[in-house]
This record gives sequence, C-alpha cells and structure tokens, in this order.
Amino acid sequence: MRDPKRILKKLIGPDSEIGPFDASGESLEQAVETLRDVAKCRKIRDFIKTSFGIDLAISPETFYQLLEIGPINYIETTQRDLVVETISLKDTRHPDDPVSIGNLNSVLRELYKDLQLLHERIHKDFSDALLIRDMRMELIDRCFDFADRLESMHHKWSFFRGGRVRDIENEFSILFPNSPNARPLESKFPLVRHEMELYQSVARTEKKWQALGLDLFSILRENETKDLGLLLQNAQEMGNRLWQIIYQSSEIKICVELIGIDFANIQSLFDNETVPLNING
Repeated sequence: MRDPKRILKKLIGPDSEIGPFDASGESLEQAVETLRDVAKCRKIRDFIKTSFGIDLAISPETFYQLLEIGPINYIETTQRDLVVETISLKDTRHPDDPVSIGNLNSVLRELYKDLQLLHERIHKDFSDALLIRDMRMELIDRCFDFADRLESMHHKWSFFRGGRVRDIENEFSILFPNSPNARPLESKFPLVRHEMELYQSVARTEKKWQALGLDLFSILRENETKDLGLLLQNAQEMGNRLWQIIYQSSEIKICVELIGIDFANIQSLFDNETVPLNING
C-alpha cells in the first residue's frame, strides 16, 4: 500500500492526528484496511436501510426481541476442562444492554441462512411462480379458499356452476391483477394451491424476523428474486467485513483503541460521532 499515513489521514479526517497511530508500532496498512471495512459496513447499512427498510445497526431492544430465535439466543462456550456449556443470552443480559459485534454477526449468520434457503427454493422449485408479483400474506388463505371452491365444482355440472366460476375468476383477477399466467384459475388452481407452500414458507420467515421489520412479500413483489438476491449479497458482505474487523484487531489493538472501535457495542461501527470517519476515503 502506497503511503498509508496519507490514506489514514484522509479516512480519520484532516483535523485528526496520526502521530499516536505511528507511535504504536503497529501496521498502519492494517489500520487503514480496518477503517475501510468500517466504512463499507456503514455503506451497506445505509443501502439496506434505504432499499429494504431494515436497519442492521440493531438497537438493544431489537436484539432482545431477536433472542426468541434459538441460534441467536444460545451460544456455546468451552470451559477450561474442555466441557462445552450452552448459555442463553436472554437469561444473562438486560433488554438495554449494548449489542456487540459478535451479537450482530450471529444475527447476520442466521438471517443469511434463512434468506439463502428461500432464494434457492424459489429458483429450484418455483422459478415460474404464478402469483409472486401480487402476493401478500393475507392473500394466502384467500387462494386456498379459491382452490377449494373450484375443486369442489371440478368435473361437476350444475345450472349455477358457470356463474359461480365466473364470480371466483373475477374476484381472483381483482386481487391478482399482475398475475395473468395464473388465469384461468379454473384450470390453474392445482398449481396455485402448490405455490401456496412457497408463500407459507415466506410468511414463516417474515414472522421469524418481524423484530427487524423484514417485509419479504414486498421484496418478492418488486422484482421477483432479484432484490432478494441483492439483500442476500449485502448481508453476506456485511458479515465478511465484520469478520475482517475482528480478525485484524488482534494485531492492531492499540490502533483499534485509537480509532474508537468498541467490540462490545456496534454503535462505534455505525455512529460517526463515536468514530468519525470519511466513508469515501
């Protein structure tokens, strides 16, 4: 890296002194890379918040709600006798305790896992989803009702059958104006019923992450799986950057302290008053 002192000065601001960093004897190149990782985390946080309405600078209250998710709540620690102990964070912390970088990492791992499973399922099993442009959680039961009513009339004739089918088709068209491939519903209802398995899965995932305000149905409606893939990509990138910050810190402990990064509180990563940083540096 050419002239790490100049780059460091640019990142921390012209009014900041780099003398203490230089005097630490630690790698200024690693300090620069750590600051760039922090800057990238801030950019990702802003992008996800703007694009998806999710704030990954998780508040203590939000994190406490997320402890209802087992893989986030339970952590394993190895004792001196090599016995592995499982600890419930919900039993050991208060709702207003700060969120650590490790806590955020555990959230990102679980979120990425769920989004990846959903993304893969859409591509593998529902690549030609009929209703994805219109689907909302509250319409799942309506679709089951449409399918049940049409199935009850399937291959049966009655004087009133044609009118009843038309009523269902009209009601369905109003609710799903952007789903022409699902019509006529009279012949497509088995496919629609099968597709509800996907949306039930989406609903379960959305409910699991309701503390984050994750609106998966809205994401899928906007651009089918494109936006979901973008969210997945950025969640993974945030996790990678956090890991790099933690990894680098073991060799530049003095610089990390000078920067102001507090591993016990993610506010230092995202708050420019806590750690002033030129994110375009």
